[in-house]
Amino acid sequence: MKMNKIYKKKFLNKLIILTVLLLAPITSSAEVGSKKWTKECAKDNKKSCLIAIKSQVPIPDSDKKQTLATAIVQLASTTKLKEENKLVPVLTVRFPLNVDLKKKPLIQIDKKNFLNIPFTHCNTNEGCVTSMVINDEVIKSFKSGKELTLVMGVFRSKDNLTVTLPLKGFSKAYDSLLK
Repeated sequence: MKMNKIYKKKFLNKLIILTVLLLAPITSSAEVGSKKWTKECAKDNKKSCLIAIKSQVPIPDSDKKQTLATAIVQLASTTKLKEENKLVPVLTVRFPLNVDLKKKPLIQIDKKNFLNIPFTHCNTNEGCVTSMVINDEVIKSFKSGKELTLVMGVFRSKDNLTVTLPLKGFSKAYDSLLK
């Protein structure tokens, strides 16, 4: 009986993530800032919103910048039979191609290991994407933290790549999603 309950919970989490990936608006990195968390809504649906931040580095000998990672939080609806829909936060992180897919990226808040997040897919438009449903404890840590650090493996390298994002503006942006 307990195993069946665990399976249903894992299935529900996968279903929520799949729904977010298929139905959520795809934001271009140009709309997301790198200094603080910002809210973005689909042009045709103001109720379909997310909050995000990205990390960029200058491209040598160019005026352009390359995005190393984008962190996104959005609310997804759970649908259970005979139960009220509930909104749950989903954390999605987009990494560049050429990360080591065998290593789950590590999420740190203020240099403390917090969680590993599994990859869902890679493509040339979004890079390699991780996604998972997060709970109130994670949201509380994001709100009280100063910085979010993403540690990812690099394909065919023993070294990891570390990207640090500020959590400035997260509380205000997340609270605006709930309205």
